[in-house]
Amino acid sequence: MNHPIRLAFIGAGNMSSAMIGGLCKTADTPFVLGLSSRTKEKCEPFRARGVTVFDNNTAALHWADMIVLGIKPQQYADVLTQFGEAGFDGRKVFVSIAAGISTDAVCRMLGQEVPVVRAMPNTPMLLGLGTTAVSRNACVTDEEYGYAKQIFSASGLVMDLPEDKMNAVIAATGSSPAYLYLIIKAIYDEALAQGVDAPTLLDGICQMTAGAAQMIRDSGEDPDTLIRRVCSPGGTTERAMQVLYDADLPGILARAMQACTARAEELGAQYK
Repeated sequence: MNHPIRLAFIGAGNMSSAMIGGLCKTADTPFVLGLSSRTKEKCEPFRARGVTVFDNNTAALHWADMIVLGIKPQQYADVLTQFGEAGFDGRKVFVSIAAGISTDAVCRMLGQEVPVVRAMPNTPMLLGLGTTAVSRNACVTDEEYGYAKQIFSASGLVMDLPEDKMNAVIAATGSSPAYLYLIIKAIYDEALAQGVDAPTLLDGICQMTAGAAQMIRDSGEDPDTLIRRVCSPGGTTERAMQVLYDADLPGILARAMQACTARAEELGAQYK
């Protein structure tokens, strides 16, 4: 691809904002950035950082080499049909971050076969701690795929997956921050109920959560081993874990993840 690569974001929601923010902080980037959004006030902070702001989506399309579709799934048909009707010259790579929408569906809505990278980021991207799963259709070259991954690596970890696993990974890395928020809230609420009302209680629980995750990453040991190390025989943790196992917490989480994947399949079926 020619350098610099003109990268346009369609939509200025949380994910687009996180990606643009990460790229603006990256010293050595191959991209120049553009942005189009219905909500014009959201564009102004990025204009001040050197991002080109377009009056409409079609203008951004014609300018760009790569286009990130940072819009809601229900907007895809309208925006992509508009793009197809407007037509565009030259090779353009589309990056889709919508749950459940396949690369084939993107091409079908555009009315032609084009390079499409499909990505599933998560909200910790806002802190530069995101996890993004990526896949591509057969039209995307290795070079283009490498550049697409750079968009997300500026805000966290990137993992390659075959496209037929993209709906399932939503349950593992896309929606899963919400599961942890619920667990953190439950721990916090019960600690308060037991009279632990320290001003730094929530911070302490969050630090515990981050530390436990880091232990898995740094220790080289699997979660089962680390659980056994905390559970002294006859101790407090063992008693607590028995309650969780009796309530089938692993099974509850598995069923939640299955429901998440099923919903992604339902959303995708609307665009087949």
